Amino acid sequence: MRRIAALLPVPAFAAALILAVTGCSSGGNRSTQAEQAMYAAVSKPARVTASLPASGKWVGGPADGLRVAVPKKWVTVAPAARPSALGDVGLRGLKPAVLRWVLPGWGSPGSVALADPRPGGGGDLAVMSLSCADAHLPAGTNALTGLNMLAEQEFAAVNSGNAQLGQTTVDGRTAVLVYNQMSVGTASVTALQYAIAAPGGRTCYVTLATQKQVRFMRPFSRLRPTIQVLGS
Repeated sequence: MRRIAALLPVPAFAAALILAVTGCSSGGNRSTQAEQAMYAAVSKPARVTASLPASGKWVGGPADGLRVAVPKKWVTVAPAARPSALGDVGLRGLKPAVLRWVLPGWGSPGSVALADPRPGGGGDLAVMSLSCADAHLPAGTNALTGLNMLAEQEFAAVNSGNAQLGQTTVDGRTAVLVYNQMSVGTASVTALQYAIAAPGGRTCYVTLATQKQVRFMRPFSRLRPTIQVLGS
């Protein structure tokens, strides 16, 4: 199923998306509950915090265009390890042109590539990419319309089986939460993304990809208050 949530004011966003998800899932299952919790969290105003959580660490910085506090166990993925990390989450089979839509900036200069290692080794549970880039939108396009145009292009590029998006704010800026569930070979991969309208005609992305969506949806929503868009 593919469903694009209507663009709504932030307070109405959670309720609409919860209804959309419930219509696609059997009631009461863990996936539905995790999605509802994530949408409810991102529908609320979030004051940016410069305080580092006790269990977290800062990644990114001015050279990357943004920074965010992630759990300490997350590690930076070296260039040589990036193909293996993609394989761990089911994305190795994507063509490079499609991967750029699913994980914007993955492995490119001026971006951050991270992974959540499995306890005891044996691969990664999830990967994350932080990046900013020129949006290349038509002149006069407003921020929300532009972000939705970019999300629609992503959904088309990957042929999403279940695609949802809705309006939110990140660091006081217009943003959208993008939920993208796709089949890559035999793998079912979920990508969660904040796409943020940044100064200077840029779009900044914080994107997580995993095959363990229930485990990561709630933690992903908790990243939002720590995301800081840098530069002008």
